Amino acid sequence: MPLTFHSLRQKLRGPNPLTGVFCELPCPEAVEIIGLAGWDFVVIDCEHAPITAAQLPGMVRAATAAGIPAIVRVASSDPPAIQHALDSGAAGVQIPQIASVEASKAAIAASRFHPLGQRGFNPFVRAANFSQSTTAEFFSRANEEVSLILQIESAAGIEAVEGILALPGVDALFIGPYDLSQSLGIPGETSHPEVFAAAERIAGRAQARGVALGVFTNSEQDARRWLQIGVRYLCLSVDTVFLLNAMRTAVTKFR
Repeated sequence: MPLTFHSLRQKLRGPNPLTGVFCELPCPEAVEIIGLAGWDFVVIDCEHAPITAAQLPGMVRAATAAGIPAIVRVASSDPPAIQHALDSGAAGVQIPQIASVEASKAAIAASRFHPLGQRGFNPFVRAANFSQSTTAEFFSRANEEVSLILQIESAAGIEAVEGILALPGVDALFIGPYDLSQSLGIPGETSHPEVFAAAERIAGRAQARGVALGVFTNSEQDARRWLQIGVRYLCLSVDTVFLLNAMRTAVTKFR
């Protein structure tokens, strides 16, 4: 049966918020468990987690098995990193440290096939059903269904948002609160009013352009506030934190 993408694009354009979790553990079982738990999507973190290029395809395949869209946060905006993630069959890519229109254009070009971009083409990869899909089918499906999420995590990125939103092909802008707080001179203070104020500056603009606003938070209280601001792509914590908290709870009860 040909591979079909679990597309987030239509849901990102809708009114209902989606909630996912970051996967830091370099194993397919972690991805599969996230899917079985009922999250809307999983972000496989190849920027900060020790996930190798050889491990990534199996983790994306585990997401397919569990029926959950896998977004890959790539290590950088370099085209080979984006290409590897998408060739593996990911539902989309999340690009870190976007701070200019020029960087956004480069990310779009690396994520889309002709005529929307210049993504490297190989008809024998998993995303093309190992050549079972025709070129036309592969190009059309990828350009229509692959989600592109740009991380805005600096003061420069906030200032460039108007120009970024004018570009076609961006599905979500993702606030990285840790790096953003550092850029604003309040490192680590992800609940600081300045962080929320920066997001509020772009929330209305993004909504007007039909682009979803996303964010990461490790706090349920902050998550509710982010939803009030208009976030529709919410990453609530990471698998390692959930595992640690569950282990702590279990051992505390036992003792």
